[in-house]
Formats: sequence, structure tokens, C-alpha cells
Amino acid sequence: MKFDADQLFRKRLHAFSTEFIRYAQYMANGGVLFIAVFLTGLLSFYYRSIIAMIPAWFPLTHGLALVLALFVTRTPHRTFLLEADLLFLTPHETRLGGYFRKAQVYNFAVQSVGLFVLLLLLSPLYTGVIGATGLQLWLYWLVPFLLKGWNVHSSWIFLRLSAKKTERLYTLARFGLSYLVLAWVLSAGQFLSFGHVPFGGVIGAVLIVWLHVQMRKVCTGLPLQWYRLLAMENRLRHRFYQFMNNVRDVPALQRQVKPRFWLTGLTQLLPYGQAHTARHLYVKTFLRSGELAGIYGRLVVIGAVLVLLLPSLLAKAIAAGLLMLMTASQLNGMWRQQGKRSNELLFPVPAPAQRRAFVWMRSVLLLLQAAVHITVSLW
Repeated sequence: MKFDADQLFRKRLHAFSTEFIRYAQYMANGGVLFIAVFLTGLLSFYYRSIIAMIPAWFPLTHGLALVLALFVTRTPHRTFLLEADLLFLTPHETRLGGYFRKAQVYNFAVQSVGLFVLLLLLSPLYTGVIGATGLQLWLYWLVPFLLKGWNVHSSWIFLRLSAKKTERLYTLARFGLSYLVLAWVLSAGQFLSFGHVPFGGVIGAVLIVWLHVQMRKVCTGLPLQWYRLLAMENRLRHRFYQFMNNVRDVPALQRQVKPRFWLTGLTQLLPYGQAHTARHLYVKTFLRSGELAGIYGRLVVIGAVLVLLLPSLLAKAIAAGLLMLMTASQLNGMWRQQGKRSNELLFPVPAPAQRRAFVWMRSVLLLLQAAVHITVSLW
């Protein structure tokens, strides 16, 4: 039977695209997208004021290079691999070159969209504050995309390494090279230039030659790490389902549970007794959740940053309120998920008591988030 790798990639990309469009329609009809659009508009309105808050002593060129280097270096690889591929595709590894090349093109295209948005967001800083024009502006838009393409290609090759420490070393080297190139380009060749000698460009050239030599050794001497590729694909798929679960229950989402002993010790502050069984249940479920506790923490931090940056008191209040709405939406997802489980078979607690315990936990978390926002606004 003839094996067609190109047809396999098109089939899996079509399946993912169909699923993405379906969940995107649900998201468009939900309130999360409206809140995100409103926050984006609010930030756009006050963006010039936020830029004006940057002190004159801040090394803006190096800051831009650092942010862009972090973004172009981070290159997650979607391959659309499945568990069964470990059995059925590994014998055809030598014929999967076209499949994985198309996957690299897909990853570059998707990640370039985010890079374009970031460059668009940072362009007023580069043109307005630094004053870049002409050729420098063209390089500002061109070089990050070239670096992103190179990082996608090189990181794919280094994924063949079995030792994670060695791969992290090469990731650090890729970041160093990206930062050197971006800092040198954004500063018009002044970065690490002493006299008339561009040491920044020389170091970057030496680093890229060394990396390419190492890439050739890895590419010719090591096979694909199928388990690592599958783990990365499962992790990216889980993040996609986790994000879409905000607006729609995703049956394929596999819940992750983490011990987090350093956090679950907080439940000892709760009164101990049969009347508080439901509170212990929901607090521990929240703290041990593989994604919910992390999302809550990120929303609190994002809200604090927005409250700190926005100049108007009304804008601070609106941003904090919208972030709290998003937090409440995330927490409501935990109640829906718990409602699918037969908790009454494990805990002799009536459903109304469980509902009251959940509302209590949600209120405490929202009050804590509000306290953080108020504290930051008064700082």
C-alpha cells in the first residue's frame, strides 16, 4: 500500500482547522471575546499615554530587542501527531520529510501572525521614541521574520537531541544570537561597536557559524525523538482545548491534577468538620488543578499590570472589572466540570451545600483579586 505523507498532513490539518473554526464560532458568540476586544480598545486608547510614562534613561532599544528575541526564540512545534503514530508512522520515518517540512511551514505561518501583532504594537516605540525612519524601519519589519524562520528550522533540528540539558543550551545560544542580531539592527549597528569595529556583528557571525555546524552534526547523526514530539503536540493540543473550554465544554479536554503540597497546606486554615467538607473539596480542587490555578494567577497579574499602567482612574476600574469577569467565567467552568462528577457518591454532601461552598470559594478568590488591584492602584 502506497504511503502519501503529503495527503496525511493535509488530512490532519483539515481536521484541526475544522475543529478550530467550530470552537472559534462558539467563542465569537460568547462574552470572553467581547471582553478581550474591549480591553484591547481600552489599551489602544491609552497607548500613547503609557508610552509617555517610559523614563528617558530606559534603554529602549535593548528592551525591544529583548522582547522580540524572546518571542522569535520560542518556537513550539505542532506536528498533529497522534498516539497511534508511534506504532504506524515510525516505520515510515524516512518518508516523512515532506510531512514535517509542511508542519514547519505551518508553524512559521501561525507564529508569524503573533510576531506581526507584536511588531505592530511596538512600532510606535521604535518610530516615535527612537525615531527610526527609512531603511531602519524596513529592517525592523524584515529581520524579526527572518529570525523567526531560522529559529523554527533550527529548533526543529535540535529537537532530535535526547538530552534536554543540551537542547536547552542550544536554545540559550539561539536566544543569544537572536538578541545580538536584533540589538545590532535596531541600534543601527551601534550595539557593541567600539571605534569602527562592530563587535556585535562579529560575535553574531561566529555564533551562527557554530550553530550551523552543530545543526549539521545533529541532523545527520540522530533520528527523530517521537515521544518528545508527541508530548509537545499533546501539550499544545491541551492548551488549545483549555482555552476553548472557557466558552464551551470540550469533551476531549483531559484534566491535569498536580499535588502542590506547598499550596494545599492552606486548607488547614479552614475549619475542620463535616459541615465544611464541601469547602475543603472545592478549595483543594482549585489548588491542585493543572490549569485553573495558573489561569487565575495570570489574570490577577495581568489585571495588576493594567491597573498600574493605565493613567485614568475610570480606565483602571473598567480594566479591573473586566478581568474579574473573566476570572469569574473561568471559575464557573470548575463548577460545570464538578457537576458532571458524582460527588455525592464520594461525599455525603447535598448539592445545595456544594453550591454554597463553590460560591463562597469564588467570592473569596474574587475579593482577593480585587484587593490586589486596589493595592496596586494605591501604590
